Amino acid sequence: MRILYVSLSYIPSRRASSVQVMNMCAALAARGHEVTLLAKESEEQAARDMRLHAFYKVPETFVVEQLPRPKWRGGGFVYTGTVARRIAAARASGDLVYSRDLAGASMAAALGVPFVFEAHGVASAGWQRALIKRFARARACRGFVSISEALRRDLIDQGLVPADLPHVVAHDACDAALGRAPRAELSSPPRVGYVGNLYRGRGVELVFELARRMPAVRFELVGGNEQDLARVRGEGVPSNVVLHGFVAPASLGTLYAQMDVLLLPHPKSGVRGATGGMDISRWTSPMKMFEYMASGVPMIASDLPVLGEVLTDGVNATIAPAGDAAAWQASLERLLADPATRVRQAVRAQQDLRAEYTWSARAARVMLGLGLERATAPTSAEPRRSAS
Repeated sequence: MRILYVSLSYIPSRRASSVQVMNMCAALAARGHEVTLLAKESEEQAARDMRLHAFYKVPETFVVEQLPRPKWRGGGFVYTGTVARRIAAARASGDLVYSRDLAGASMAAALGVPFVFEAHGVASAGWQRALIKRFARARACRGFVSISEALRRDLIDQGLVPADLPHVVAHDACDAALGRAPRAELSSPPRVGYVGNLYRGRGVELVFELARRMPAVRFELVGGNEQDLARVRGEGVPSNVVLHGFVAPASLGTLYAQMDVLLLPHPKSGVRGATGGMDISRWTSPMKMFEYMASGVPMIASDLPVLGEVLTDGVNATIAPAGDAAAWQASLERLLADPATRVRQAVRAQQDLRAEYTWSARAARVMLGLGLERATAPTSAEPRRSAS
C-alpha cells in the first residue's frame, strides 16, 4: 500500500511529535508499505543539512518531503496549499492518507482520498469540532486512531466520532532496543532522571522540590529549549541538579543507562503539549513513559487515570499521588533502598513494552485493527527509537 503520512511537525525538531511520526513511518514501511512523510521544513540551515533518518535513528526505508512553512503572515496557507496539492495527487497515485493534521484529513475527505485520522486530544474550538464531525462521517474515512482509551471514549461520547466507525486505541511506543538489563546496584550518589520538556505544566517543579528535600541524590534533567533552560536557571537550580539540555534521539539511550530511577511527575491537570493549547492530562500517552519502560530503569509515575491504562503500581512502576512532594519523596526513598523491587519492576516494564508497546506492535495494531491489512501482513525488524 502507498501511504502519504501528513504531519504538522517540523522535521527535524526537538519535539516528541516529530519522533513519533518518524518512527511510525519507519514501522509502516517495515510492514512492506511505500511511505512518504509530509512535514514542515526546518528553517535552520544546520537542520537542513543533517541526515534526517540518522538523527532519529530510523532506517532509510521511507521518503521525507520537507515542505516550506514561511514564518511571515500567511505562511500557513503556503504550507496548507502544498499539502493540498500532494493529497490531490494521491487520488491517482496513492492508496491511503494517514493524518495527524485536521486540515490534512479534511482535504482528503473533500477529495475522496481514503484516509485515517490519528487523534491526540479532543478539540475545544467550535470550528475544529465541526471539521472532525464532518470528516469522521465522510465516505473516504477508513477509521480513527486514538492514543488512549480515555480519548476514544470522549470522542465518541461527545458526538465527534460515530460509535460504529472503526476506531483503534494505539498508545505511543518505543524501540525495545533502547534499554539495558536492569541492575540492582546503585550509582554513588544515586542518579534520578527526568526526560522531557521543562515548561510549566509537566511536573518539573516537583523534581526541583525533591532535589531540595534529598540533597544526597543527584537529579538529572534531560531536555528543554534555551528559553526554558534560561528561565529555570534564573529561578535557581539546587546544587544537586544537572541540566543536560536537549539530547539528540540517537544519543538518549546512553543517558538512560546511567540512571537509577526515572520520574514521570505529570500533574493531575494542566498538562500541555509542546505548543501549549489544550489540557491533555485526561488523554495523554507520553512517549517518555514508554522510553522509561524500555530503558531497564525503574520509574515513579503520577496517579493519572490515563497512565493507569499502561502502568500498574507495584508491578511495572511505582505510582505516587500527583503533586504530593512528601509522598514522592517517600516513594523514591523506598525504591532507592530496595534493589529487588527496582529490578523486578524494571524487568516487568521491559517485558510489557516488548509485548505491546513497540513501534512495530503499534503499526500492526493500527493497520490490522482498522482492517487495512490482512492478518498475514509481513512484519520486519523493529524500527529504531524515540526521544525526549
